[in-house]
This record gives sequence, C-alpha cells and structure tokens, in this order.
Amino acid sequence: MKRTITALLTALLLALSLCVPAAASVEYGSIFDETEELGSAELTYQGEQKLPQLAKNLGIDLRVDVFTDEGLEPDDTVSDIATFIYGNYDYGLGEDKEGVSLTLLMKTQPDGSYALAENDWCVYAFLSETRGSSQELSDAVYAAIKPYMAAQAWNGEDMTMSSTALSQAVDAMMKAASDYILANCPPDNSGEVTETQTPEQTGVDMKYIFDNSDLLTFDEWEKLEARAADISQRHGCGVYVAFVDDFTEYGYGNDVYKTTYQLYHANELGMGENRDGIIILLSMDDRDYAMFVYGENAEKAFNKYGQEQLEDTFLGYFGDNDWYNGVSSYLDTCDEYLTLAEEGNPVRKNTIPMYIIVVVASCAISGFICLMLKQRMQTVHKKVEANEYVADGGLQLTEQYDRYTHTTETRSKINNDSDSGGGTSSCSGGGGSGRSGKF
Repeated sequence: MKRTITALLTALLLALSLCVPAAASVEYGSIFDETEELGSAELTYQGEQKLPQLAKNLGIDLRVDVFTDEGLEPDDTVSDIATFIYGNYDYGLGEDKEGVSLTLLMKTQPDGSYALAENDWCVYAFLSETRGSSQELSDAVYAAIKPYMAAQAWNGEDMTMSSTALSQAVDAMMKAASDYILANCPPDNSGEVTETQTPEQTGVDMKYIFDNSDLLTFDEWEKLEARAADISQRHGCGVYVAFVDDFTEYGYGNDVYKTTYQLYHANELGMGENRDGIIILLSMDDRDYAMFVYGENAEKAFNKYGQEQLEDTFLGYFGDNDWYNGVSSYLDTCDEYLTLAEEGNPVRKNTIPMYIIVVVASCAISGFICLMLKQRMQTVHKKVEANEYVADGGLQLTEQYDRYTHTTETRSKINNDSDSGGGTSSCSGGGGSGRSGKF
C-alpha cells in the first residue's frame, strides 16, 4: 500500500513539475527540448521528418525528450521521467503502444547553461511479445547512443556541440532501432524498409533528392537527403538533385534544360520569397544533364563561371555511374559556394593574372620592335654629295614587260561535325540560368 501511494505521489509531482516548463519549451515534431538551447536545422529535420517517417515504416514510435531539473524533486530520476512520459503522453504506436524513447535530464548551471551528467539519460523501449524483446531493443539502442553522450560534449560550455552530439545520437538511435526491428520482427505492411530498397520503393517523402530512377539505396538517399536539407535551411537556398529515367516523359519537350526549369516551377521548388535554389537533373535514357539556378541570391553564388566550376566537381562521378559520390560532391561544393557568397566573396574568375599577362606581353613585343628598328637604323648615314645616293654606273632600264604564267588555287575542307558528345554549354530561360549537356 505504501509503495502504491508513493508511486501515485511521484507521478503527480512529475506531472505538476513538467507542465510548467512545457510552456517554455520547444517542440520539433518527435523531439521535445525544454532547454530551448539545442535547436538546429538537422534536429528540426530529424524531429519533423526522419523520426516520424521511420516510425511509420517500422511500426514503432520513436521519440526524444530533453528535460531540465527545474521543479523536480531530489529523488526524481531520469528513468522515472521516461516511464511516466511514455505512459501518460500517448507515446507508442498500434494497440500495444510499441516504441522507443530517448530521455535526457539536463542540470541547470550557475551561468544559466545546461549540462548533462554521465548517467542522466536513458532509453525506454516497449515491444509486444509477438514482435520481440523490449529489453534487447532498449539495450541495442542504448549501446548505439552511448558514444555520443561523452561528458565533454555535454558540459554546458558549448551548446552547439551538445546539439551536434544529440543529432548524432538521434541518427544512432534510428539506425539501431531499424536494425533490430528488421532483423527480428519486421512490420507486416507494405512500408517495410530493407537495406536494398530505394527511397521511391519505401514511399518516403523526397524533398531535396528526387531519386525516381532508383539509383540510390535507402541508406544512401537518407544521408544525402539530410545533408541537402541542412544546407538548404542554413543558407535559405534550396539545393536539389533529380534522377529520372527519361526527361521527355514529363511533357515539356525534347530540351532537357527547359524540362528542368519547368519541373522546378511546377513543383514550386526554392526557398524564401524569391524561391532561391539550384537543381541538377540527370536523365538516364540518353544520359542528358541540366543545371538550373533561380533567384537573386542563388545566382550570386552560382554565376556562369561558378556553374562551370561547380559542374567540374561532380559530373565526372556521374560519368562513371558513381551516383552517391557525385551527389555528395555536389552538395559539398554548393555549401562552400553559398558560404562564400554570404561572406561577400562569391566564386568569380580571377582576371588579374590575365591583365598582367597582357600588359607584360604588350611591353615585351613593343620593346622587341623598337630594338629591331634601332638596329636597322644604325647602318644609315647622311651622304655628303647627291651623286653618292646613286649606285655605281647609274640606274639604266633598257626593257620592261609583264608576262602571265599561271594561277595557283588552294582549297581546304571545313569540318562541320555537330556531334560533340559529352560537352556542356551555358543556357538561360525560366527566369534563371544554367547549363546542359551530356554526362
């Protein structure tokens, strides 16, 4: 009886203590942050997109909660909080409320920051007996997350470092949960995810990497999609990739560049009021390729020269059918160019060496000509008398005539080979600019 009363009182205290801080918390979909200090573009994307989608595919709920110690009783533990929240806040999917939650209890520091003690986090998991062991699932997720809970990342000195560590922990949590479920108790639905399935086959929502040709595995797509989302949100410029089987099937004609910008506008891609963005489209049928840049800020980062340089970083990978590394290199370079543009140093062709070469060459040629003229003038002297200007014996012309002999005609063939193959060229249209060609 005493234990029952104590449990009820503990639950009541937890409920009261958590209600007040919740009003000042931040919620990123499946991620709850009471500190309001752990926000990042990656965590937002994980909480609003990745966790809910994976939860749907696996058939188990996936949650992350970050609480503070404000208002808690000294005896309240992170395990008590995790158990209470899971059971009283409608966590879990299906009739059996299956799911996994990661709970962190942050301690308030004198300077107002938050730190995490070594043992102030826990994993709570629940599975029905028909699907597996709750303890085994919890242990697997705990082991995967533990490396990212190192004290130096959670000492309160750098909350950005803590945000990064939490984001990495969430990725580890998703992978561990996915590996366990797929290996032991795969969901009985058409949304089952396997290592060899592609994003299109899993039915996931592709927002930045559109793999309609099934060239990437789900794991590859997931990593690239997260990176593209992070880059796009940090810079306010959408960064997109589209793989299609045949661009002519979209009904915009036989011009790959026109099809690319039509698809960009039809799907309302881009970010901000001006819908800034950049997209590359690759069509597998005839290996056609196009790049389209739209919006003032995007074109500042990717002008004509910038587009040429960007293209050199990834097109070779696609030519070798290395789709993952091609997209990865494209994303890295886009991030670099957008950062340089924001800092006021967009990628531009350096014309100073050319000016120096022209000036030096002009001076050298002019100097050479002057020296040659001076040397030729050194043998010329003023004569004393007029007859000295006439050669010895005088100038005598006895006969003059012109005789036609023959005409020489030279012809050369003008090559007109229109099949250049593999080349790219600059394009404009659709309100923006870009490039197109083969890969």
